[in-house]
Amino acid sequence: MGIGVRAGEAVLVKAVRALDQGDVETIPERLVCVWDALSEFNGGGFHAAEEMLLRWLLKNMTGSNSNAERVRRYPRTWDIMGATFARVPLFSLAKSLADRRFVNILQQTLKDIAEPQQETTQTNGAESDVEMHDAPSPESRSNPRKRKRTVSVSFNIAAQKLVKGCLQTAEAVFEALRVLLSRCDTKAAGNELPTHRMGAEHVKSLFSTSATEIMEILVPMLKLCRLAAKQTISEPLKEQSCWLSTFNAIWALHLQGPMDSTEIATHLSLLGTRLLGELTSVPRQVPLAIEKTTQKLWARDLRRFLARNMILPARAAFLNRKSQELVQLMVEMSSFSATITFPVLFDLVSGSSRDAAGDISIRSYETWVQIVFDAILKASNNVTPASTSLAAVRAMMEMAVARNTVLSIPSLRTVCKNYALQANGDDWGLLLSIVELNPDVFLLSDEGKALLDQVLDRTLRPELLSEADFSRAAKFIVLLAGGYAQAREVPTFIRTWYNHLSAAHPKGKLQPLWAQSELVSTFGCFLQSSLMSGQLVDLVDWLSSQTESAAKIHILAAISEGISQEAYVDAVDMASFRAVFTEKISKRDPQDVSACRWGVAENALIRITVEEAAKVWERIGSDLKKTLRKYPISQQDTFAAFKCCVAVWLANYAGAGHEEEAATLVCSFIERLEKASENTDADPHGSEGIITKETYIKWIISRWPQLVTLLVDRVGQFPEAILSAIKPGRAEDTSNLDVALTMSQLLCSSDNNLGSQKLTDALVNDFISLIDNSKAGKLGPAIKLAVQSLLEIPSEALSRTHRETAMKALVAHLPGESENAESIIVDYWRSVLALMVKLMERPTFYEGMSFSHLEAIGKCLLAMHRGSQDGMDMDEVTRDRDHFETLRQLAYLTIRQMTNGAIGERERTYLASAISMLKTNSQGSPDAISRVVLFKAFFSAIQQQPQALKKLKEAGLDIDGLSGNELLRQATSVVTSGKWPGKGLVGLLLALEALDGLEHATVQNALSETVPSLLEASNTLVENRLPGGWEIRMFLANYFPEALGSPFKVKLSAATPPSDQEATEQDGSASDAGEATLSQYVDAAVRNSDDTSKLGSLQELLLEENEAQDSTDRLYIVHRLVQHLKGSKPSESMASFDLSKAHSIFCHKLARTTSPAHFIWLAHTTEIILGQSPASMTQWNIELTLSTVSAISSQPHTQSLVSSLPKVYQSLSNLVETVIKRHRKRLDGHFHILLTALQSLLRLLLTRPYEARVGGITASHPTWEKHAKQFSRLVTLICEPTVASVSRSATDGKLESEKDKAKRYAGQYMYLVLMQYVKLQLECVVPHGVREALERGVYSIIDITPQDVLKIMSDGMDQSGRVIFKELYRQHQKFGKWTGV
Repeated sequence: MGIGVRAGEAVLVKAVRALDQGDVETIPERLVCVWDALSEFNGGGFHAAEEMLLRWLLKNMTGSNSNAERVRRYPRTWDIMGATFARVPLFSLAKSLADRRFVNILQQTLKDIAEPQQETTQTNGAESDVEMHDAPSPESRSNPRKRKRTVSVSFNIAAQKLVKGCLQTAEAVFEALRVLLSRCDTKAAGNELPTHRMGAEHVKSLFSTSATEIMEILVPMLKLCRLAAKQTISEPLKEQSCWLSTFNAIWALHLQGPMDSTEIATHLSLLGTRLLGELTSVPRQVPLAIEKTTQKLWARDLRRFLARNMILPARAAFLNRKSQELVQLMVEMSSFSATITFPVLFDLVSGSSRDAAGDISIRSYETWVQIVFDAILKASNNVTPASTSLAAVRAMMEMAVARNTVLSIPSLRTVCKNYALQANGDDWGLLLSIVELNPDVFLLSDEGKALLDQVLDRTLRPELLSEADFSRAAKFIVLLAGGYAQAREVPTFIRTWYNHLSAAHPKGKLQPLWAQSELVSTFGCFLQSSLMSGQLVDLVDWLSSQTESAAKIHILAAISEGISQEAYVDAVDMASFRAVFTEKISKRDPQDVSACRWGVAENALIRITVEEAAKVWERIGSDLKKTLRKYPISQQDTFAAFKCCVAVWLANYAGAGHEEEAATLVCSFIERLEKASENTDADPHGSEGIITKETYIKWIISRWPQLVTLLVDRVGQFPEAILSAIKPGRAEDTSNLDVALTMSQLLCSSDNNLGSQKLTDALVNDFISLIDNSKAGKLGPAIKLAVQSLLEIPSEALSRTHRETAMKALVAHLPGESENAESIIVDYWRSVLALMVKLMERPTFYEGMSFSHLEAIGKCLLAMHRGSQDGMDMDEVTRDRDHFETLRQLAYLTIRQMTNGAIGERERTYLASAISMLKTNSQGSPDAISRVVLFKAFFSAIQQQPQALKKLKEAGLDIDGLSGNELLRQATSVVTSGKWPGKGLVGLLLALEALDGLEHATVQNALSETVPSLLEASNTLVENRLPGGWEIRMFLANYFPEALGSPFKVKLSAATPPSDQEATEQDGSASDAGEATLSQYVDAAVRNSDDTSKLGSLQELLLEENEAQDSTDRLYIVHRLVQHLKGSKPSESMASFDLSKAHSIFCHKLARTTSPAHFIWLAHTTEIILGQSPASMTQWNIELTLSTVSAISSQPHTQSLVSSLPKVYQSLSNLVETVIKRHRKRLDGHFHILLTALQSLLRLLLTRPYEARVGGITASHPTWEKHAKQFSRLVTLICEPTVASVSRSATDGKLESEKDKAKRYAGQYMYLVLMQYVKLQLECVVPHGVREALERGVYSIIDITPQDVLKIMSDGMDQSGRVIFKELYRQHQKFGKWTGV
């Protein structure tokens, strides 16, 4: 023992001996001396001083006098005790604690500090620190005992009894308990000495008491937790995050008994649920004095404690013995604070997912939730005041709606009668929750209909409702309509609708709640699916006989809007029209009623014959003219009348009797729109919204874009009113640019419009004029709209005149020789260059066409490139490179156009200027990059046309200097310049791309000296995951393969796995570099390699250990490399590497990855090895594949993988499918492994689907159903194998079908998958679409399973399972059997 250790021990012994010297008042000073000694002395081989110290503390804490209470309440006492807990051997510690009755002292201390006295003033404190789970253990040198308080703790009993003093004591007590319990965890401590384990068990036995006795510790601990959560003090508390984990640990040590759950319900249900509600903000958020991290940890631990020890036992008692005593007890004990506790209880019962409910059936689970809800509902009746119970019930109903909980109709009716419908005002939130849960509450019985009458009577006085209640009432009516449709009571709803539409409004006005547009659209969605055409005819006849015209017209308009099928249209279209127009139209009619009338006429005109349209016009023609000529355009009925008039024109087009009259009326109204002011105010009498000129134009373009063609053909020019909608207001105004773009796209996407030459000419000319009139080089709203619109127009619709005029306007904006090329903004070129390429794809010879235009564009791009920021901004590098690539494409199209036909004077002049410019020496010039791009375009265009070179020579053009050698010289000057970092990277990549296709020898001679620097640059770019690195390496692989050495041994920086959102967007594609680039690089690198070299490269990639081993780029390289391997028989040597070992590595990685994108690549590569190289696979590989699929499907993190990227499930299924198809023979004798994989995939498919279960069991889940079909495909491959999958290379001469033999073999096992499917249907909610997708596979299992096995399987099921299997078998007998043709 060292001198320092002996000295520290001596100081500690001296301080401990001094504890008995002095009176009570000097105890704090003596304890401080002991604390300082403990802090300086880390412990030695003997612990007598610490043990003596512990016994002294426990002795002075024992008793009921005030001095003992002061010592118990003093935080430093517990700090020192915690330090001794960490030092004294457990065997001695347990003896000291038992002798001095430590548990009794702890109980008394917790009882005292759990009831603090209220302070008169309090100060705000900072938030508490949080102890992390990976904090040092109590035995480590970084023991928390070393921390010292910044403020001295008072030893005054009055101060100790205040909230601050109690919380400081609680902090020390909880920490001491945590240290003591952590030492008892022998596994965590790592000490396997027998005495240590024995001592730990002795310490645990101190807390091994009954549940009743342990409550004396747990109840005050929970009170202290709530006090700390609610009370803000000046000094922050530490180590709070572990308080409830310590609470759980103490409960875990008690003697378990049958009354445990009863004791918890009696003593902790109120405290626990109230604290949990405050921690989880149920039913509302409350301010807390603890940190968010601590709050989450406490909520997790407390929820787990209450669920395991109170909720689950109560559920088991109910399901097994039908006992509700525990439910009644916990509800009764929690009723004191019902506003919080009742919602928390319901949250604990209904908040967990169905999978956490164990193996109970859906019906049992729903019955259990219902029992708890009824118990809470019954207890709420006795809670006072009534507002408290109302708040609790409202919170529970909101939870039930959010979780789609099934509650009984009687319970919901009780809620409606006792809480929703009240004399002093209705609770529309509760009513809405009730109808969302089950609209049958109001529909199935006389009692429900009486409640419905009361509710609907409230809707007749909407002016008495607040804005929020009005919105809830409107949604209530919409959901009620859906309930009527679900109950097949649509006629009843229509009668109810009619009765309430015009009630209490004698002047024909409609009730706003019943006239809402949402109700009309919902009604239209279920109308045809809920009624037969004959029923609808009867309803229209009934409506026609009613006297209340406003309500009748509104409902008939909704019917007219909701029908589309031919049978319904033929049955009621004209009948609805006649019913609506039986009365004369009056100017005094409300606007919404008149608008409905015109809407019925419009819908009828769209769908009826020409003869019927003539009859309709005869009835409405005069009223229509009057409305369109005299009524303000801002009224709803005017807008509806205009739409009706358009329908008349289209119904009579072309050449029908009333076409001219209707067309004239529409054109005159369009002229009226053009003269109207921009801001047309709505009529103040009853209009729901403002109808402006833009409303008409947007409707024309979006609903009937072909009308624009008719207008242009009739008038001869583009209507100004419509043209204004596709133009930005001012040159600098961007507010309506998106609207203008949308309108323009709608016009340009209509085949009818583009088929009209007049309209196309007018549109294109207007767009070109916008370019002409815009400021040169500025991407303002006008030119952006024009360019985007021209890009939307198909190339076939643009005539040569259009193309040439547009090109002339675009090149007119290019700067001249004396102008500054940097004045053109960056965003200008992206769309403008794309438009130029589109225009030049077809023959386009615009006025003043010159090669100098391409040169000017190159100068602008160079100026923009030089003006970008310094450094290596890869976004700018990619952008500038794309711009130069587009310039190369534009130049190629132009040169090809000039050399494609006969070379006349125009072509000769153009090509001569091009040749002259390209021959100019650009070495060292700032324009070298653009010169290389243009030279490459010229060279490619000439090379790809066999006769081009001959034509140029015949035209007298000197092209001797324009050869591959000149291109090599110019590109080499850029490469050898060495200015690559940052901005120079663009030039390097463009120059290397220009060299592609040239002779290898000449390129190697020219660039041999630059290879080391190119290799260094590529390594830097690839290592930092920057674009361009793989392109440089691909160039080296093509021309200097020996310089790469090991082509795939590239250092990559560690990459963060893509997030779920990024993975979903990538969809399993290579993200860091393009797939095409990586694929070309791998192809170039292994072009001349044999399989041995390829396997060596694959081994390097798979076995190399580095942080970036699983980067997306590396995985894709491996994937591509595997595609190049043909495979052979597995090697007999254990030391050699082959595809069999590679497959094992892939399976290992597949089970570990948590990135969806990486999972897709690994699974795809594994699938390729299995399918492409079956001979290289061993039996181990086949079994490993199936075992890996089983393990992955059962892992919890697989659910998040499937949730973020559904292709994960498809990849797992593909692996099993490949095994079945390519390795079927190897499954003989190993079929149980395949069954495990299938059962795991089926459970993954059904128990935790990735799509939210909204919309009920009949809702459509496309991706879920797709994967169900894929699983069904796996089953059918097994039960109905293909001949190729089961055929053998040799035969024993027996006349036996291998296919039938395989089916018989599978029939011995596949019934287990069928049993799993039946079991999962009892545990999970399986939508109809998913069940239908699985039917094919299920039926195929029944087909191959012998009848005796099916009978035994049925006998082995419980009653619920037999019911499901019986229905399956009945459906199979009816639809699943193959009967032949």
